[in-house]
Amino acid sequence: MKPAKFIIAISVVVLAGIFSGPSAPGTAAAQTSDLNFDITFDHVALSVPNIGESSAWYQKMFGFREVRRGGQPNGMQTALLQRGNIDIELFQISGAAPLPESRRNPSEDFRTHGVKHFAFEVKDIRAVLAQLQARGVKIAFELRDNPGTAYAFVSDNAGNTIELIEHK
Repeated sequence: MKPAKFIIAISVVVLAGIFSGPSAPGTAAAQTSDLNFDITFDHVALSVPNIGESSAWYQKMFGFREVRRGGQPNGMQTALLQRGNIDIELFQISGAAPLPESRRNPSEDFRTHGVKHFAFEVKDIRAVLAQLQARGVKIAFELRDNPGTAYAFVSDNAGNTIELIEHK
């Protein structure tokens, strides 16, 4: 995937969280009257050090299934994971820089520009966290319980941050 396409893919993630409206499920109508198109969330893309390990992690921890695995002439490996209407695209390329430690801590990561995390909405965050912890998932940011939401952050096997959020 070219850098520009990667940036567009991540931008879709950010925009999907910003836009909401009374359109069809998963479709977001523009919040200003000068735009006449809708968008829907497509996928999130993650660069990982070991595509096989990351694919297995998302399958075991969140119930995704791998639906496609491929490679590029430059040696980059790709995999597409799906669960319902959620897609995760994994990339592995030799020589890629590892995720810096500051990007692994949600509180510190906000000090760096760029995409911070992606989120899964859950119905019972305490039960989900208990299941994930029992499977060895690292909690990156402890549960915060607010009047309208409860949320916590976990780390995947490559250190990427995932928010779990329960809307009350």
